[in-house]
Amino acid sequence: MSIRGDLRVGETLRGSLRKESHSYTVMGRIILKRRDQRGRRLIRWEQWRLIDDNSKEIWLEINRDANKVILHEPVPIQPMIDPFALEVGQTRQLKANGQSYTVEVKDIYRADIDHEAGTIPHLTGAVTTTTCVEFRVKGARKPLSSIVIDEHRHRKHEAYRTTALSPEQQSKIFGRPVYRPWWIPSVVRRFWRWFPAAISGASGSEWAPVFWIVLMFVA
Repeated sequence: MSIRGDLRVGETLRGSLRKESHSYTVMGRIILKRRDQRGRRLIRWEQWRLIDDNSKEIWLEINRDANKVILHEPVPIQPMIDPFALEVGQTRQLKANGQSYTVEVKDIYRADIDHEAGTIPHLTGAVTTTTCVEFRVKGARKPLSSIVIDEHRHRKHEAYRTTALSPEQQSKIFGRPVYRPWWIPSVVRRFWRWFPAAISGASGSEWAPVFWIVLMFVA
């Protein structure tokens, strides 16, 4: 089953991350695509940019084909890494959050930016492609086991640590799962989230009294 992001630019999500309550505003979305290593299959994934109530940025990756939701959190690194000067299998020494790690280049790939919506600031100006580098942190224990550098959102001395999120973890952090099966339109999912709150009046919808009046006459 292929999945899609079940988010909307401008909406606010609420939950708890690392024992701290946060609200997140969905700022924008990018859809990227690339060919697999054999060049036979087209791979697509989504990147959603969110800003929390402390003006800090996080990203959500919706891997459509692998059916994974991955949280990307900024992490300061030293020294700065040039993604164009790396090869798969290379190892590097770096510091992340002040701790020393040995990282191995797991994968390097170039992707096309297929679609963009909302507010996505590209630090190097308008772009149509991006280079991504995935690192495996050798001998690492959670929470830091993998790091990614993405050219289109690359800042000096900054990378992103990645964490795969189960539906339960998504609900804890954002208040609900953030994906949907590809065959369910997003408008249907939004309706079913709105409907129970609307008829109960919890959402403050002006349609709640109308619904109950119509139901009384139908019954």
